Amino acid sequence: MVSRMARIVHMGKLGGYAALLGGALLELEGRLLWPSAEALGDAMRRAGVQPSTLVIDTRSPAGTMPAAAVNGSAAVPPRSGGLPLAA
Repeated sequence: MVSRMARIVHMGKLGGYAALLGGALLELEGRLLWPSAEALGDAMRRAGVQPSTLVIDTRSPAGTMPAAAVNGSAAVPPRSGGLPLAA
């Protein structure tokens, strides 16, 4: 029997976990976002999908970092308060 394996992704700005299968978000039990990796893993197993043991974390490892300009020649300074424009 061939088992499908999906990746678990921690959606940093959304504060939840999602599953990727074949490059697309996987809807399980009518949900795309789960409160914990454990809850998502349980739902994946119930659906017959093997969860990956590695969790991809989309949060920046350095915290708040200024975004690069479109042409890449100069960095954009953070706004007052240190939050990036997308926050």
